[in-house]
Amino acid sequence: MFCSACGSVVDEDANFCKSCGKDLRLEDSSEEEDSSNEVEVEIDEETIIKYYFQRGFSYEEIIHFLAKRHDHEISKSTLLRRLKTYGLKRRSFFKANDSGEVLEAVRKRILEIIHGPGSCGGYRTVWHTLKMEGLHVPRIIVQDILKEVDPEGCQLRKAHRLKRRTYHCLGPNDTWHMDGYDKLKPFGFSIHGAIDGFRWKILWLEVTRSNNSPDNIATYFLSTVKELKGCPRQLITDLGTENGLAASMQSYFHDDADAHRYVSSPRNQRIEGWWSFYSRSRSTWWRNFFQDLEFKGVLDSSSELSMECLWNCFAPVIQKDLDIVKEHWNSHRIRKSRHNTVPGRPDSLFYLPEFHGAVGNLLLNVPQFEIDYVSQHIIQRRSGNEYQDYFDYARIALGISLPNDWQEAERLYRKLLTVAVNGA
Repeated sequence: MFCSACGSVVDEDANFCKSCGKDLRLEDSSEEEDSSNEVEVEIDEETIIKYYFQRGFSYEEIIHFLAKRHDHEISKSTLLRRLKTYGLKRRSFFKANDSGEVLEAVRKRILEIIHGPGSCGGYRTVWHTLKMEGLHVPRIIVQDILKEVDPEGCQLRKAHRLKRRTYHCLGPNDTWHMDGYDKLKPFGFSIHGAIDGFRWKILWLEVTRSNNSPDNIATYFLSTVKELKGCPRQLITDLGTENGLAASMQSYFHDDADAHRYVSSPRNQRIEGWWSFYSRSRSTWWRNFFQDLEFKGVLDSSSELSMECLWNCFAPVIQKDLDIVKEHWNSHRIRKSRHNTVPGRPDSLFYLPEFHGAVGNLLLNVPQFEIDYVSQHIIQRRSGNEYQDYFDYARIALGISLPNDWQEAERLYRKLLTVAVNGA
């Protein structure tokens, strides 16, 4: 059995890939769905409606999502009745009897956010994070609490005006931009991502042992093509040799060498601009955290054993954090500006372009046999890692579960490294 994200060999009963930290249970569920296409699946209407509501989508957008993505049509009046039944409200905070308790929960959660990877985000980012977690409060309250508990951080986050050139894109899946992110590479964590050029939807965001491996990059590209059942009209990458396989796949699917285009890094505008956002709002915290571990002598970046242990403990946590960043970004609202920007949420703009008056989906449908062919004949699967096998064995022998956050990952790292060095 192989991991679809990095190609490493994994055990059949494994829940996570020990090389890249990908949740293999999602793959199992998707395979079960593919093998039982004839079975009609009943959707959980309450869960789906709550999902879109908590991410801030409008009533009309929720109705369109239900019809287009879940084949479930309801009217606006029915949706409003459902929201009332589920106790979902947007503008009744000050009238609610439990507003004091909610306010205290919000304050507690904000304190947790500013002491973790989300500390670099502004009040809009924190407000949207709270909404995604079901804590609905006016944005001005979040702004006031942040000013109170983190005045220094508020002063550091000041907007800068830029002169921008106009970016042209016809619609969803007209152009994909993909690139690697190396700021965490000194600590063993390379990141690779891709973004749709139309309205900034993040297509994938993966932590990997190496974002210079053509097989890794091709695997991410092919997984997204398989998920969407098609590829973009054009794929844009920088001049790195790691992009060669994905470029070949794109050209093969189109039967056209011009379907892929190499550009210099500064011209790969969409993804380079997003990396700048990610660096400011998230990865700076991780860099400071690992640098602090190194300064304290907890981490020795010159030791292979120490770095392998760091990967084993923190890769699943960083991947989980990347998944949160991806979902947060794809459901946040892009405001109307003086630039050539269509306001809306990336997920809505990507899946419902007609709702926003844009050109329909430009995805090129790719037959399943072509996807299977390139998966079997082009991508080379990588073997496992003895260090990772050892640390997995040690963790299981100690009865420790996989970490859920950075605090648990740090404790696990210290414990496994002590066991590896001292044997106890």
